[in-house]
Amino acid sequence: MRAQGVVSRVEGDHVWVEVSVSGGCGRCHEAGGCGGVNIARPLGKALRELRLRNDVDALPGDRVSVIVDDAVPLRAALLTYGAPVVGVLVGAALGTSLAADGNPDLLAALGAGAGGVLMYLFGRARSGGGGAVPMKIERVAGPSAGGCGR
Repeated sequence: MRAQGVVSRVEGDHVWVEVSVSGGCGRCHEAGGCGGVNIARPLGKALRELRLRNDVDALPGDRVSVIVDDAVPLRAALLTYGAPVVGVLVGAALGTSLAADGNPDLLAALGAGAGGVLMYLFGRARSGGGGAVPMKIERVAGPSAGGCGR
């Protein structure tokens, strides 16, 4: 997945890149589309500034591509949504199977809650918990956005 951006500033080994959300694949916004343009659209903002490692010695005004591995969004969705749902279902099943003849609903509810929370915590631990997404930048051919093109 790729998004185009412009380097706004450099701080040590990192750059701040302003990424516009106007593009995406031809089917990004359609049902069944990749939705990849959403990398830069948290909370509906049209412009997002990302802090990335400056592996290409970019300078302010340089046009760059922000690249995210294609597997990252799927892995994030599975850890964020899939794991807790599986935890709720398995926890409810275990709670029901462990219940005595009395009231299986209470133990099913407790098991579902515990399973969901445990799998949520598991997903956070697997993702690093810091919210960092593995991204890199690469130069875009052509003149820089801030220069005259000479």
